[in-house]
Amino acid sequence: MTLEFDHPNPFTNDIIVVNGFWGGGKSVVTSIIGSMSGVEKKKVEHVYEYVCIAHAAGKMSADAAKAFLKIYADLSQYNNLIGREINLRWDDDSGFRNNPGSLVYLKRLFKKSGDGIPIEINSKNLALLVATHELISVSDLLFDTYGSRLKLIEVARHPIHLFNNVLDYTASFERSREFTLSYKLKGVKIPWFAKEWAEEFAEASVTDRALLSISRVQKLMTDAIDEHALLRENFLVLAFEDTVLDPQTALTQLEQFLGRKRTKVTGRVLRQQALPRTQISAGKSTSSFSFNSESSKSESQIYEQIVKTVIDTGSRSAIEEFRDAIAVYDSRWPTPLAELGTSWSK
Repeated sequence: MTLEFDHPNPFTNDIIVVNGFWGGGKSVVTSIIGSMSGVEKKKVEHVYEYVCIAHAAGKMSADAAKAFLKIYADLSQYNNLIGREINLRWDDDSGFRNNPGSLVYLKRLFKKSGDGIPIEINSKNLALLVATHELISVSDLLFDTYGSRLKLIEVARHPIHLFNNVLDYTASFERSREFTLSYKLKGVKIPWFAKEWAEEFAEASVTDRALLSISRVQKLMTDAIDEHALLRENFLVLAFEDTVLDPQTALTQLEQFLGRKRTKVTGRVLRQQALPRTQISAGKSTSSFSFNSESSKSESQIYEQIVKTVIDTGSRSAIEEFRDAIAVYDSRWPTPLAELGTSWSK
């Protein structure tokens, strides 16, 4: 007799996953969502990425992966409701200061645990809110596991504003506290998303690694977006630029997609996130990989500065691939940044 792992009596609450690149603007979107009705504080938990990546790579069976994800999401929400795992770090994006209504979570330290908690979660449909990194290309498992409970939101951001973030990421990728699931090739640490071009990643310069990572992960993202757009009703794409320039439209999209309403806290969150913005790149930095500009520089000056760094330090082939990625982004999500492409010819 063969028995498979299962979690036969799962919770029924919504699971909201906000996905995107490192420094891609997820914090803005999760802050807005976290202010909406019936949404718990956001969590940044890499386990969802690890399980989906391992399963997609054939390293974890489907039954084990699904059971693990179901149990973990339910346990995480149970812990939310009884005040476990409150992040008191002041500057963390998922910490006490950056989560709307944080006093509620402190009061839960004195709340009784027990079987009444799942009943409360399900009856009120208290949504679990999770931020993930580059999960969309391996996200089929999430849809298969959570079904209609899942609400997956992909945050897209312009490649030119991803460059500095990803350059820092690739430059420090060998450090011990870099927790991206990786391979090892010729003594070089290879991120999971570069498996198909591992040799090229290993031999490339830091700049080329950043340029190629942005370009090729964006290709994985757009391919997955096109696939999900045809198959999924519980999938939404938000462009970071549109969100910060016109947050009211983005908020209306989120209300319709999630079936939840803005609250009195939402206005405060918009102010904290400096929304709406007159300049796309000027905002709140929430982590070491978050990109925000010096307020004294114009959008065109910032664009030209990044282009100069790319041209001065990147190889011709990597730059061409990066420029192709920019062209794709500009065509799919037109923003004022598309008008600054002439910087490449200066």
